[in-house]
Amino acid sequence: MSKLFLTAAFILSASFASAECNRGHDQAMSCPQGQSFDAQSGACVPLINS
Repeated sequence: MSKLFLTAAFILSASFASAECNRGHDQAMSCPQGQSFDAQSGACVPLINS
């Protein structure tokens, strides 16, 4: 019983992590040209050329 519960918990947490990753990727793809997605702030930020 506990093995089944652990397996279900693992699958559930992995699916949440995958969905969050995909959401960040979609956001990054929608940033205007010359900007990049900052995962920490969750916003598009200008690229810095040094």
